[in-house]
Amino acid sequence: MGRVVWFLLFAVTVIGMFVIKNRVIGLEKELNGIKAQIQTDQKAIHVLKAEWAYLSNPDRLRALGRRHAGMKQIEGNRIITISALPFKEPEQKPSVVRVSYSPERSGATP
Repeated sequence: MGRVVWFLLFAVTVIGMFVIKNRVIGLEKELNGIKAQIQTDQKAIHVLKAEWAYLSNPDRLRALGRRHAGMKQIEGNRIITISALPFKEPEQKPSVVRVSYSPERSGATP
C-alpha cells in the first residue's frame, strides 16, 4: 500500500513538473515577443523624433512661410508686452429689469 501511494505521488509530481515546464516555456515565448515589439516601437519612436526634429526646424519653417504664405520675419521693435495693448472699456448696459405679469383670472388654476 505504501509503495502505491509513493508511486502516485511521484507520478503526480512528474506530471505537475511537466505542465509547469510547458507553461514557463509558453510565457518565455510571450516575453520574447513583447521584447521584440518594444524594440520595434523604440525604433519607430526614434524615427518619429528625427522626423519631428526635421519638420519643426525653424529655418525650414521660415522658408516655407516665405515661400507659401508670403510671411516675413518679425522685427524686434514690433514685439510688445501685453500691458502695452490698448483695451477698450466694456460697455455699460443699462440695468433695467423687465417684469411681466398677467392679472389673476377668476376660477383658473395655475
